[in-house]
Amino acid sequence: MHRSLFFVATALLPVSCARDEAAQAEESDQGSGGAGGETAGVDATSGGTGGGTGGDAAAPDASAPDAANPDAALPNPAGYRVGYRVSELKYQPEGVEGERHLRLAFWYPTTDAEGPAASYLFGRIMHPEVFTDASLAPGRFPVLLFSHGSGGFAVQSPSFTEFFASQGFVVAAPDHTGNTFSDDGGLSPEMFALRPQDVSATLDFVTNDDPTLKDRLTEEVIVAGHSFGGYTALSSVGLGFDLEAVDAYCAQASDAILCDLVDDAALRSLFELGFLEPRIKAAISMTPVGGPAYRPQDIALPVLLLTASRDETLPEPLHGDAVWQGLDGEHDRRVVFQGAGHYSFTDICHELPGLLMGDGCAADNLDPLLAHEITNAYSMAFARKHLFGETAGDALLDCVEVPWSEGQCYKHP
Repeated sequence: MHRSLFFVATALLPVSCARDEAAQAEESDQGSGGAGGETAGVDATSGGTGGGTGGDAAAPDASAPDAANPDAALPNPAGYRVGYRVSELKYQPEGVEGERHLRLAFWYPTTDAEGPAASYLFGRIMHPEVFTDASLAPGRFPVLLFSHGSGGFAVQSPSFTEFFASQGFVVAAPDHTGNTFSDDGGLSPEMFALRPQDVSATLDFVTNDDPTLKDRLTEEVIVAGHSFGGYTALSSVGLGFDLEAVDAYCAQASDAILCDLVDDAALRSLFELGFLEPRIKAAISMTPVGGPAYRPQDIALPVLLLTASRDETLPEPLHGDAVWQGLDGEHDRRVVFQGAGHYSFTDICHELPGLLMGDGCAADNLDPLLAHEITNAYSMAFARKHLFGETAGDALLDCVEVPWSEGQCYKHP
């Protein structure tokens, strides 16, 4: 079996090519709080669609800015202002020795009218509409957990995470220590087991330990991730692993990461059990890795799969198509972004123009702002459908209404 069909050699990716420049910035800005800098933000009132959060989440603040999109498939969004802060946690993962330390980024609704401007990447990206250490708006809120790509950082996709915060979600994103651009950004077999455990540890922290959030959250939880984070999101909702296929491959060839993963008894037992997080209700997976080592058919929860027709890092035939062929739930949906690349689901292409020259950032790729608009529209409709049972976005999710020719919608027969 050709090794390119397996997940290790090609899975890992994304923002690692920005690491050298980021490392130089970090050297000149020590003490800024790890990967992603001090704070983060984008215009929380732009992009996508959606309204309120349903359930027992707080009602929209009448003084908040109107984030309505004229092409919205859902009612006007709540339009909260957005706050941002960072924290950290420690936990003991299974299958790996030693305590694990994670830096966390939070975005959340606020009714504050002003505050210190937020910034990403050591001040390279400034967003005055997002307020550092703002107060949490009154009410209780659902949760979005976000997992970054390999060699990436928690604040890589603020157009997505802050949009959710503006709609009344508390968003929590860990920096996956050992797999960010501020450390060596490398990959170890343990990382495939650590990442989904990081997601569960983050959810434990916000629901039980964070003094601001622990009594202010509802039970509605959704997970999202990009690339290796897309794998992480799928793992958190029950992705299975075909260890027999991996064994057969390793009997004929050698891959240090893949074969060490299944040879380690502790790790193997973890993958046999899987990493299902029962508190999560659905997943949004952006350009995840695919291949015969995975069993998407084991996932019983709704999945929104977002992929790019011109993905050079994880090409569609080997990855996006493989994941979609494995998913078989009636609520699973796929949107293929025509002309998009791997990085079209991050903010790198438009926030740091010139840093990357292809795979979503080229001049002939899909406009990154349009990519974010489509991502936010489908993601919010999907979240509200499967967390709160809302039907206002059904025409969009059922591929009846397709407002953007650049986003091709699919569902299983």
